[in-house]
Amino acid sequence: MLSVARVDVFADRPFAGNPAAVVLDADGLDGAEMQSIAREMRAAGTAFVSRPSSPATQFRLRKFTPTREVAYSGHTTLGAVRALADAGRIEGHRIVFETTQGRLPVGLEPAPDGALALWLEPPLPACRSFEEPLGDILGALGLDATRVGHWALPAVTPDTDLLIPVSSLAALHGLVPDAARLAAIGTARGLRAFCLVSIETVDPGSTSHCRFFAPQFGIPEDIVTGSVHSSLGVWLFEAGRLAASDSTRPDVDAVRFTAEQGDVLGRPGRIAVELRVEGGTPTGVRVGGQATVVFKGTLRLTLRLP
Repeated sequence: MLSVARVDVFADRPFAGNPAAVVLDADGLDGAEMQSIAREMRAAGTAFVSRPSSPATQFRLRKFTPTREVAYSGHTTLGAVRALADAGRIEGHRIVFETTQGRLPVGLEPAPDGALALWLEPPLPACRSFEEPLGDILGALGLDATRVGHWALPAVTPDTDLLIPVSSLAALHGLVPDAARLAAIGTARGLRAFCLVSIETVDPGSTSHCRFFAPQFGIPEDIVTGSVHSSLGVWLFEAGRLAASDSTRPDVDAVRFTAEQGDVLGRPGRIAVELRVEGGTPTGVRVGGQATVVFKGTLRLTLRLP
């Protein structure tokens, strides 16, 4: 019997943001069993939490899409933190996971309204310019070349997500990609996903709006993608699209903004992104938001004995 939870991440209410499944006490499950459970959960990300091997971390965390294990998934990680907090298993305001990529810290901050803000603290990413032709990619996305934005240059994140600027929110919302064709291109070019970004937004106070397609990972379109927004923040800053503002933490200079995703899918999500800046250069990044536990239950597994 395994404890499972469904958590809506980057949302302050149920049935918004990006749903993640979380399996607590996953010790003893092997990779194949985890993959089968993730396929059954049908969420973009399923987190498996177990005991760590290092005393420097509190829990071990593995993350799966419906088709494969992934090294990093922001919304899945935050879903795990929210489920652990709901189960009373977190002490203090910081937790460190043991992952396949090393240690992954997450901060917890009580908000003035009593809500709990969760902050991912990934390493500062560096984007590289994408110099290859875009023609076949734009064709698979259904995006006319005249609708590519000129406010930034296409770039690739450390997670091999291709960032493409789009000229307007209408052009972004009007995309109807060919998933099979896009998956083939992503596989051939070594790209994890395609993230298209508009600086025209739904809410006046937001800075960016994006859509994220990863069909070769079993995700035709992700609802809200935490992992890409650390790189997206650096990309926007380097393109001159972010202005310095007062930080909620007075001990650092920071640029903070709200990013949007998921509206076109009927599950609006809002992500807080904060860049620490020194001498006009980003030195750190946090990506955060709220999360809501929608339901909890148990999963019964029948094990086949040899």
